[in-house]
Amino acid sequence: MATTPLRDTRVAGAGVLLAVLGRAASERLREALKRSNLRPRQYQALGLLREAGPRPQQALGEAMGVDPSILVTLLNPLEEQGLLTRRRDRADRRRHIVAITRAGESRFDEAEQTYEAAQEELLSALDSDQRAQLQALLLELERALAVPDDACEGEEDAGDC
Repeated sequence: MATTPLRDTRVAGAGVLLAVLGRAASERLREALKRSNLRPRQYQALGLLREAGPRPQQALGEAMGVDPSILVTLLNPLEEQGLLTRRRDRADRRRHIVAITRAGESRFDEAEQTYEAAQEELLSALDSDQRAQLQALLLELERALAVPDDACEGEEDAGDC
């Protein structure tokens, strides 16, 4: 799909550009991961489990910034495909411990190659310094946009939060 660059900042302010580029990036990365039968959030979950090892399901959801009900819908297919396991925590039977399997590690490795190729294509117009700067700026925006868990503490009408 050919696109026309938006040059006028009244039409293409930073927010609009982020939205447009975010959608394009999401579509490309989603398509790349589809080859490995993974969605972006599933790829993220497998990556976190691979990097940090087994962890409580709640902690995984918090690390991903995902609501527990959504997390279950992401993890169920991964468990059904044998890419991760969930077992009761022996110390607290109410919690599940999530771990990546060898098959999950293999699938993640496969997906990582296609993901990296898609990311390289997305960022091909930038040199390494610009990529590092973009990464730092995006992380700063992510931190700034995050709403802390205690954002409504002390508010008179916390129901509006």
